[in-house]
Amino acid sequence: MHVSLITTLYNESKNIEAFLDSYKKQTVYADEFIIVDGGSTDGTINFINNFIEKNKDLNIRLIVDESCSKKFVKGPIARGRNVAIKNAKYHYIAVTDAGCVLDSKWFEEIIKPFQDKKVDVVSGWYKALVTNDFQKTFEKIAMPNLETLDKNSFLPSSRSIAFKKECWERVGGYPEATLTAEDTKFDLDLKKAGCRFVFTEKAFVYWECPKNRKEAYDKMVYYAKGDGKLKLFFIKFLVRNIFLIFPIRILLNKEKRKNFTFHYGQMFYYQLGYIKGIFS
Repeated sequence: MHVSLITTLYNESKNIEAFLDSYKKQTVYADEFIIVDGGSTDGTINFINNFIEKNKDLNIRLIVDESCSKKFVKGPIARGRNVAIKNAKYHYIAVTDAGCVLDSKWFEEIIKPFQDKKVDVVSGWYKALVTNDFQKTFEKIAMPNLETLDKNSFLPSSRSIAFKKECWERVGGYPEATLTAEDTKFDLDLKKAGCRFVFTEKAFVYWECPKNRKEAYDKMVYYAKGDGKLKLFFIKFLVRNIFLIFPIRILLNKEKRKNFTFHYGQMFYYQLGYIKGIFS
C-alpha cells in the first residue's frame, strides 16, 4: 500500500521545526510527503528546503504556490490541500496540519485501517499541547472527551485524517469558498457520498489549544464564521439562539455550571462568528 502525505501552510516559522522534527520521528514514513506553501515571507520556505536537503530519505516535496494564500482565494487552506492532492502519486492520502506535532506512531496508525479494503476514510484523533494553566482547563472542559464521543458521527479535523483519493475526487475536493470549516464540509460531503468512515484514537496529533480566554473566544468566532458561510448546522444555530436567552443546558449540567461564564462565552462567540459568516 502506497500513501501520499500532504499538508499546506503559510508563514509557519514558529511551528515548522517542531512539526518536521515530529515527522522525522515517525515509526513509518509516507511514500511521498507533499508540502504546499502559499508563498511564505517569514523564512518558512528556506527552512523547509534546508530540511529537505538534509533529509532526502524522507521523500519530501515542496510546492510553492502563491494562489494558495488569502491574497488570491477565500479558502487558501482548502486550495493548498487540493493542489497537494492533485500532485499526489498514490491512491491513499493522509492529511495533517503544520501547526501540530505528530505522535511518533501517527502515520503508522492513520493508515493501518486501510488493511480492510472496504474502509474509505480514517478519522484520526487529536490531543491538547498544554503549556499553561488555562490550556489545562480548556482541555478538560472544552475539548471532546473520548469516553463520551460518538465515534460513528464524529467529523475528523484535517489535522488527522486519511482517505482514498477517489473519495476526494467523488466530492470535488475540499471546498475553497471559506477560510475555515472546509474540513467539516469535506467530511459531510464524504458521508453524503456514502464513504465508509473508521475512527482510530491511536492516530493522534498534538494541537496547541488557546493560551487564554480571549484567544479561545477569538478562535470560536474564527471557526464559526466558516460554518456560517457554508450554512452548516443551521438548525442547531437557530436552536442555540434560544439557549443564549435561556441557558438551560449549561445550568442543568453540574460540570458546565461550575464554568458557566466560559461555556456561555463559547456559545455567545460561536453565534457571533456564525452570524458574521452568514453575512460575509
